[in-house]
Amino acid sequence: MLATAATIFSVLHHADHVIRGNHSGWPFQENVTPFTFSLLIYAFILLGIYLTARGHSIAGYHLFVAVAGLLLISFVHFIPVWDHEAPMEDIYAAYGSPSAGLFALVILAGLIISVALLAIFALKTLRARS
Repeated sequence: MLATAATIFSVLHHADHVIRGNHSGWPFQENVTPFTFSLLIYAFILLGIYLTARGHSIAGYHLFVAVAGLLLISFVHFIPVWDHEAPMEDIYAAYGSPSAGLFALVILAGLIISVALLAIFALKTLRARS
């Protein structure tokens, strides 16, 4: 359930990048950017779906992917280095509409919260097994 929520928020957030046209990249723009590499998350998601379908218990896998995702999300959205994406200037203000900007920020918050909860529950599951 949390993995599904995180995936939905991830798709919505990537779509937000493409719609805004800033901090996007190949295959939607000409240049390869950090956005391009962030699309690799879907390969990890597909592997998680495959492993789950094969009956594997993947709490450790979910923990690894969630923690790596949280680090990436935090770094590119909140650490002011290079051409980072500042939530207020690059997300909220990019739309020029308070409601659209707020919706984009809610998507980002939903992504962060769902991935954080996924990490917490994966850790709890691993601790319960040991």
